[in-house]
Amino acid sequence: MTKSITSYTTEYLDDFGFEAEMVRYRRQLVLERLAHHSPQTVIELGCGADLQAKGYWDAGGRWSDWTIIEPSQFFSDHARASPLPGLRVIQGFFENVTEQVPNAADLMLCSGLLHEVPDSDQLISAMRQRMGPETVLHINVPNAQSIHRQLAQAMGLIDDVKAISPRNASLQQPRVYDLPDLVAQLEDHGLSVTATGGHLVKPFTHQQMEPLVSDLGREVMNGLYELGKRLPNLASEVFVEARIA
Repeated sequence: MTKSITSYTTEYLDDFGFEAEMVRYRRQLVLERLAHHSPQTVIELGCGADLQAKGYWDAGGRWSDWTIIEPSQFFSDHARASPLPGLRVIQGFFENVTEQVPNAADLMLCSGLLHEVPDSDQLISAMRQRMGPETVLHINVPNAQSIHRQLAQAMGLIDDVKAISPRNASLQQPRVYDLPDLVAQLEDHGLSVTATGGHLVKPFTHQQMEPLVSDLGREVMNGLYELGKRLPNLASEVFVEARIA
């Protein structure tokens, strides 16, 4: 599978809907992990339309160097327009521009990306090459064991919780991870997992959740976010952090 960045960018922007809520809470999760680690140097793979760096800056976070690697021209230009200090953007796929990427950053962010790339092992290998002994690699992905997938299986709509959904297909997402899959793959690359977790219990599909948000209200949505942290195996997304073993 060859990923088309142009069509991906178009589909991503057109299909925002409930994904806006997912982005909100995914960013919140990463903000909490950034606050936990307080990195001075950050490497971020992919940035999308909402800059994680801006959210961290607005929350009081500071850094000496934040490098974004983004293949999309649209998102790269958006990031370059930011006035944030110490922020630089490299356009391209991470695997193709590793020589331009700094070595041994304090924190490497791979948020909402690993499940989308054609060759996840190649990407993990490339990231590992740029990690130092103290680098923390943070990866978050959608969770195959999410309660909405388990519900679909219980209803007989899918045979396997790891089945590729129409939305996965439209966004060129070739795989769906669960937490054990992600941990095992990182360990296969000589990485030692230091933290795992999840966020946001999402009972239904994106399409079904979208009209419910206004009725549920922010208090309930925040509660579902916290519930996902308490019950990561049922959460809509999971994360793993790792260092070189």
